[in-house]
Amino acid sequence: MLMARATPLLPVLFALAACGTPAAPPAPASSAAAAGGDVVAEVDGQKITAAELDRHAAGELARLRDQEYEIRKTALEDLISRRLMEKQAAAKGITTDELVRREVEAKVPEPTPAQIQEVYDQNRDRVGGRSRDEIAPQIVSSLKQQWAQVRAQAFARELRDAAQVKIVLDQPRTEVPVVAGAQARGPEAAPVTIVEYSDYLCPYCQRAEETVAKVLARYEGKVRFVHRDLLLGRPRSMAVARAALCAGDQGKFWEYRSSLLTRTGDWSDRDLEQRAAGLGLKPEEFRACLASDRHEKAVLEASDEGQKLGVSGTPTFFVNGRRMVGVRSEADFDALIASEMGRRG
Repeated sequence: MLMARATPLLPVLFALAACGTPAAPPAPASSAAAAGGDVVAEVDGQKITAAELDRHAAGELARLRDQEYEIRKTALEDLISRRLMEKQAAAKGITTDELVRREVEAKVPEPTPAQIQEVYDQNRDRVGGRSRDEIAPQIVSSLKQQWAQVRAQAFARELRDAAQVKIVLDQPRTEVPVVAGAQARGPEAAPVTIVEYSDYLCPYCQRAEETVAKVLARYEGKVRFVHRDLLLGRPRSMAVARAALCAGDQGKFWEYRSSLLTRTGDWSDRDLEQRAAGLGLKPEEFRACLASDRHEKAVLEASDEGQKLGVSGTPTFFVNGRRMVGVRSEADFDALIASEMGRRG
């Protein structure tokens, strides 16, 4: 299929792919869903209404709505590509299969001996002692399959760029409160607010920080960015989150946050104090704050808030309430920000 995602190199041959439990697909909405005031249960004569039930399950329901949207969005992109392929094939007087052969398969090069050797060397400890010549046909097949997927995606973009495509599928929005005292940067009146739920010890949050920094620099003055803690249960997550807020007491929250997300460390008190010293913070004040539970309540409240919004992993971003999960590209942020600015414009 033209829009198939690129697969990891040699996933079957070298058994490099990890297995995980996929997210459960969203349950279809019941056609008999109760109205907000309808009673869905009674406990010793005390009524539970549908509205109360929905409030209690609000986070999970919001997450399911977003999963449903992602499924529809993926399917819509595939339908758009199919329509463009069919139109292009008809214009050339050929079948779509022939179009794929000409524009994708025929443009995939044969791997060179050096490329085959490079893949073999990178995976030498996973081939069970087989020689390069023995494994070469499978390497060639896997490389060509991967390159074909890359070429297919490029061809799809070429067709898309040459066409007039308008998407009006709306993404669900989650009402994300920005509480007083939350760490925020950028003007309150900015047309776009990005809220990130993050755990400093999460490696994906650390990976995402470079992109976030570039996006905020590019949209300075146009985007408000809000940091919210969401603890994942790691032993030092609370201490590190409190340390960032202690740095905030001395006006250095964002600098300290950047240090935590971009520099490795062991997260010990000594490590946290050395980071503070490097930023010129008053050591005694910082040490006293770190030893106290001054900011523990705020961190726990932020985590609880995130869970109520259905945040189950970090980083999770809300761009004007539109959920975006995981390490994302600058292009992903640009698309959402541009869409939101267009709405406001």
